[in-house]
Amino acid sequence: MIQNEHQYKVTKGEIDKLQQVIDKLREQPNLPPSQLAAMQNSFQTQIDRMQMEIQEYEDLKVGKVEITMGTIEDLPKVLIQKRISLGMTQKELAAKLGIKEQMVQRYEASGYESIGLGRLMEVWNALSVSIPMMTVS
Repeated sequence: MIQNEHQYKVTKGEIDKLQQVIDKLREQPNLPPSQLAAMQNSFQTQIDRMQMEIQEYEDLKVGKVEITMGTIEDLPKVLIQKRISLGMTQKELAAKLGIKEQMVQRYEASGYESIGLGRLMEVWNALSVSIPMMTVS
């Protein structure tokens, strides 16, 4: 999942590089057709995956994605998606929390694994996350 503008730009650049590799493969006269096809398919699969991530990031930024949480395991992704959908950068979230941007980057990169409950609640509130209440039995 693309989490910030830097990753977005890097991913777009990687797609361009992979496309260039595919183009150069087509110029290799000594490659057997089956090997060429397998290599092209492999690179194309990577490109397709990255394009899906780019599309998700762009859709989040313009509010086209409904953010849902099915289980508690979805919480890290929900927090990241909510931040992006608010148009908030990691730096802006860090400022709201009174911490350094690198800490937010670490939280998001690790899926919020290293965060304490108190800080998690601060992130939740800073992002104004709301989900329907569920009955616990």
